[in-house]
Amino acid sequence: MAVSVGGIGTLGHEPIPGSLTGTTLAGDHSDGTLWAGDTLSTDFAKVVTNLVKKEALDQLREKAVFLQETQFIPAKNQKGTKNFVYTVFEDLPAAVDVAEAVPPESVGLVLETMSFYGAQKANIVAISDLAELFSPFDQYSIAAEKVAWNIVDTCEKAAATLLQTTGLAAAAAQATVAENVIANRLALAKALVPAFPDGFYRAFISPTDAAAVMNDTSGLGFMEAYKYKDNMPLINGEIGRFRGVRFIETTRVSDGSTPIIGPEAFAWGDYQTLQVYRVAPGGDHADPLAQRGLVGWKGMFGAAKIEFSAGGDPGPTSNPHLLRYLVANLTTTA
Repeated sequence: MAVSVGGIGTLGHEPIPGSLTGTTLAGDHSDGTLWAGDTLSTDFAKVVTNLVKKEALDQLREKAVFLQETQFIPAKNQKGTKNFVYTVFEDLPAAVDVAEAVPPESVGLVLETMSFYGAQKANIVAISDLAELFSPFDQYSIAAEKVAWNIVDTCEKAAATLLQTTGLAAAAAQATVAENVIANRLALAKALVPAFPDGFYRAFISPTDAAAVMNDTSGLGFMEAYKYKDNMPLINGEIGRFRGVRFIETTRVSDGSTPIIGPEAFAWGDYQTLQVYRVAPGGDHADPLAQRGLVGWKGMFGAAKIEFSAGGDPGPTSNPHLLRYLVANLTTTA
């Protein structure tokens, strides 16, 4: 029987079983034998290796890069509905020439809205009484850390998926990778997408594509983040900058699919504050012998790209729906 550090055995696929069936096995770590004489059983002893693996995982783990301040608009729920709603007012038409003492024809304010809604997410870790008793490390501390990362990981994956959907039209492939970067930065500027307050756009780039960009632009002014001399605060995951774009390396985007964004490129909101729970081993019908504790989280949130397109074109001709990002293939050349 496979080891289950979290305390869920073969029948314990659910943290709380649907019936009393399986409650006696849920929480086994091997065949129920924890000790053979004065020696830990082989299966249970394997959990000690997690002390080493944890450090390795921490080194491999990505930082949260998509949900950084100014990259998204914090959304607020419209009370009484499940929707997040945004409103934008169109610019006025061009001014007209007028005769003396003759006012121009009045125009009204035209508005457009966009809305979206989210879904509830949750996860639970179960810890058996035997795991808590015999484990060489603090099960609840480990579970808390895993739960915290699971929250971040869930949100980051949702944002990464969103930003790889269709945005503004990317620039046509150029002769070199460096020219691709410049052309796509120009595409954003022509679409009147503002840069961040530091004057740069931001690109989320895969490690493979990042290597190609650094290789092709190293002699043309690409500056690695560690060489910055202007006291510009670093962004999580930032590896460098080139021609008005700061590059953030992440494995959450695909090769050949680099989102380049301006500020507030998408909206993110939650209906309920993310909540974390710890339920002590209990004595109820699902856990009659108080054999398992639970650590978990829940939250209800949603995300959407900023795009006003339901009732008209509130933006300029170059960007009628007011999008604030594009997805470029920086490594394919003409």
